[in-house]
Amino acid sequence: MPTRLMNLLSEEQIAQISYGKQWTFHGGIHPQENKQQSKQSSIVDAGIPPFLVIPIEHKGHVPEILVKIGDSVLNGQALTKVYGAMVVQHASSSGVVIAIEKRSELHPSGLPVLSIVIETDGLDQGVIYKVNEDFHTQPVELLIEQIQNAGIVGMGGAGFPSHLKLSHPQNIKLLIINAAECEPYITADDRLMQEHASEIILGINVLSHILQPEVVVLAIEDNKPESIAALKLALNNTQQTLHTKLIIRVIPTRYPSGSEKQLIEIITGQQTPQGKHPTDLGIVMHNVGTAFAIKEAIVDGKPLTSRIVTLTGEAFQEKGNVSVRIGTPIQYLLDKYKLNNQYLQKLVIGGPMMGFTISHGDIPVTKTCNCILAATHQEIPESNPEMPCIRCGECAEVCPATLLPQQLLWYSKSQDHDKLAEYSLPACIECGACAFVCPSDIPLVKYYRIAKAEIRSAQQEAKKAEIARQRHENRAARLEQAKLERQAKHKQAAEKRKLQLKDKNAGQDLIAAALERAKARKQALAESAPDAGSQVTSTDDKKNSVAAAIARAKAKKQAAAENGQVASSVVSNNIEDPKKAAIAAAIARAKAKKQAAAENGQVASSPVSNDIKDPKKAAVAAAIARAKAKKQAAAENGQVASAPVSNDIKDPKKAAVAAAIARAKAKKQAAAENGPVASPPVSNDIEDPKKAAVAAAIAHAKAKKQVSLTGKALPDSALLDNILPDSPLPDSSLPDSTLPDNKEVIAARKLRKQQARLHKQQQLEQEHDSNSKNEAVIDHQNDLNNATSNDRKAKIAAAIAKAKAKQAAQKDQ
Repeated sequence: MPTRLMNLLSEEQIAQISYGKQWTFHGGIHPQENKQQSKQSSIVDAGIPPFLVIPIEHKGHVPEILVKIGDSVLNGQALTKVYGAMVVQHASSSGVVIAIEKRSELHPSGLPVLSIVIETDGLDQGVIYKVNEDFHTQPVELLIEQIQNAGIVGMGGAGFPSHLKLSHPQNIKLLIINAAECEPYITADDRLMQEHASEIILGINVLSHILQPEVVVLAIEDNKPESIAALKLALNNTQQTLHTKLIIRVIPTRYPSGSEKQLIEIITGQQTPQGKHPTDLGIVMHNVGTAFAIKEAIVDGKPLTSRIVTLTGEAFQEKGNVSVRIGTPIQYLLDKYKLNNQYLQKLVIGGPMMGFTISHGDIPVTKTCNCILAATHQEIPESNPEMPCIRCGECAEVCPATLLPQQLLWYSKSQDHDKLAEYSLPACIECGACAFVCPSDIPLVKYYRIAKAEIRSAQQEAKKAEIARQRHENRAARLEQAKLERQAKHKQAAEKRKLQLKDKNAGQDLIAAALERAKARKQALAESAPDAGSQVTSTDDKKNSVAAAIARAKAKKQAAAENGQVASSVVSNNIEDPKKAAIAAAIARAKAKKQAAAENGQVASSPVSNDIKDPKKAAVAAAIARAKAKKQAAAENGQVASAPVSNDIKDPKKAAVAAAIARAKAKKQAAAENGPVASPPVSNDIEDPKKAAVAAAIAHAKAKKQVSLTGKALPDSALLDNILPDSPLPDSSLPDSTLPDNKEVIAARKLRKQQARLHKQQQLEQEHDSNSKNEAVIDHQNDLNNATSNDRKAKIAAAIAKAKAKQAAQKDQ
């Protein structure tokens, strides 16, 4: 984005800055300082841990990895390539790569990121660095590339890539070196300035050479007198050009004066507009630790592999500032500097104002980790329960960004993103001053961070949706364009073919001529067709088909009536249901068959009532009629007529039972006429087929016993005799001792056989009744069933005749 000149510092403002004028910012607080715990001792090396975990993933972007598992690495060796705006990551000690996997990152979210795990060998062998003392002769672009390759980011805690701030050196009028270090516990920059002031001044010289600002201001709070003296001494020993540009500005101690926007307001009196960067004002700001890292990268050729970390808090037995290799597990530092877990209340990364807590030490130190605070209950008491806001307004009074924190709290809780944008939530620097003074102990910054994360997530989703929409629209446009191109191509090809046909046929269009002939033929057919109004048309083809079928059925029935059959009832013209028509036809055929049988000498059955419309009832009536006809024929042949079947019988089961009783009576009557011993007739009152079967079985057993005693066969009527089992036998001359007493066994066996025969007969009758029910619909199948039944009865009659003949032969003997 091009710099807006209207926001640049004026010459008058530059002059006021050079003269030493200072401004202030709104709000701010004065928390209790505890810098004395760690700033008394010099910086020491933390040593080489057993393992190093180097995070290489940054905000979801994974660079190209230059090593693989099993490779040996040296201190300072590049692990990744330069990619986009990110920086290169390096090994901070020698060893072997044992894993490339996701590990927890030192971040408030605690999410895992892709990391390279190195098992150190303790030798700390490093690559050979190229020293470059005369950087003034090198191009600015090459110096910026070296800073990127060295992996340098903002060391104050933000972690913004430093080379990006140097990539647009045009119109930069002011370079600010931030040495305020306003957090009450952190002393890493303070000890760095005391021990490496000359290196810091040299690093500032490199930055000044790249940016070419009009004024360079090193801002430091007045609570660091030792560092101020060391810097002034180092500045006096430097070259004249930087000495004229660099101004060491001592500012009052007030939190958060070390924040970028607040420090710019203190130095220049001008606020950075929301959504703008300091470069839009012609200002670039770097941390004092970043200036030291740039000196090592440009002058010494050394990449950023370690940083100064403050170990403080009463829970540490050994406090101070240590040089820690990037990727060192925090647990290694806690163990080495004797953390007392008994007194530990919380473990904070950063200062107590803007830091965040962690729950375990299996997290590596990163380039933005400047402090590990092991606080006791006295230093940072446990948070009191959150109470409702009383709208006292103290949070608004101390807010350095001049916001309304209580309003932001309501809208953060209700997730009203529009209102949060209206009340400038993005301008919040999360300094924690509002939560520090809140009498209701509301963790305001916690709510703001959650709301910011939700807004970022919503913006990312909206951006993805917009990209998807654009891709869809572009694809639709491409498809439409391709369609138009195909249509135009096909049209051109058709025109070309048409011209070729005209050329071949002397300019005549054969296709058009064929179309004209077809049109004329169609017109002629339409004119020659009869008047449509004189034709009887049907609107329903299905009704026409049904009417034709009914007509054919009537014709067939009429022809059958003329050949001597009884005419069936006329199918009504109103019958439109094919199923009803089929039933009526079946009933008519049944009536015709019965009439023909009556004319051939059989007793006419009771006519089927014309009112019978139920196929089931019609089938039952037909079965009763056939049974009556058969009985009448048997009576005419010499047998005793059975009792007529009442016309009132409509139950098929009762009709079958009555028929069985009638047949049994007829057989007994015939036996009485042909044999000497007449059995008493079967009572007409016997209506239970089971009782009749039992009586027949008993009679049969008595007859067989009589045969065994007398040696003479009994007449057939004895088989149906119903005398009691204890009746005296006709011949009792033989002694009882010569006869085996097996009457009960024989009677029981005969009874079981007779019951089995009766059960089988009932099954046959049920099957016959079932077939009779369907006879009205499927006449042909009924005829087959009747034939089969007649064959079975003929066989039974033949068997009875054979038995009678055999008995007569035995009698004659």
